[in-house]
Amino acid sequence: MKVIILAAGNASRLASLANGSPKCLLPLGDTTILGKQLRNLEKVGLMDVILSVGYKVEKIEEYLRNFQTNLKIYLEFNPFYDISNNIISLWNVRHLVWNQPIIIINGDNVFKYQVLSRLLESPFENVLMIQEKEEYDGDDMKVKTENDRLLAVNKTMKSSEATGESIGIMKFSAEGCTRLMQKIVEMIRDKENLQVWYLRSIQELINDGLPIHVCQINGLKWEEVDFPEDYLRVKNMNWENY
Repeated sequence: MKVIILAAGNASRLASLANGSPKCLLPLGDTTILGKQLRNLEKVGLMDVILSVGYKVEKIEEYLRNFQTNLKIYLEFNPFYDISNNIISLWNVRHLVWNQPIIIINGDNVFKYQVLSRLLESPFENVLMIQEKEEYDGDDMKVKTENDRLLAVNKTMKSSEATGESIGIMKFSAEGCTRLMQKIVEMIRDKENLQVWYLRSIQELINDGLPIHVCQINGLKWEEVDFPEDYLRVKNMNWENY
């Protein structure tokens, strides 16, 4: 199984803290967000990693040259990172994963390695990891589910309709991966879709009848670093043994 980490963005909302580095290289204790993700992949035996990168790729290359690991890490540069959204970061690696089982991770996620263990243990083939909250805001990628089946995923959903929030981690079977990449190739023929989140393609697959299920993190530690206040909160957490 291959893991795709989407880390091409320019971290514009975190510019004051990133100091010209990609968001994934923000310090986190004695490592970085990317370093924590890679160590977690090692812990659960996911050893084949594709980094879809763009902004300041040379800094990620330098970081990885000094990163001691047994992981097989491949960098794929997205030349359209500054004029598109993460749907193109997935499109850009399609040739590396076609008809293979995959896991997709957003490059700004910080989480316990047990989140990955739970995803791998799910009996379903195509799975989105979610968490439940008491309240949802406009920036949350909200989901609507029924009996562990994903019915809808978007940010515009009314909070009263939401049954959870996507945490930006998914897995697909080989067939599901092929369906996903085919859908993305179809969608980006419309240039307006260059600016959408890749989860828009997940909604399209649901509309086409592909079964996609959800898996709850149920209290496992997870954070998304979107804004300065997110990072300031996350970097002060105790992530040892996570």
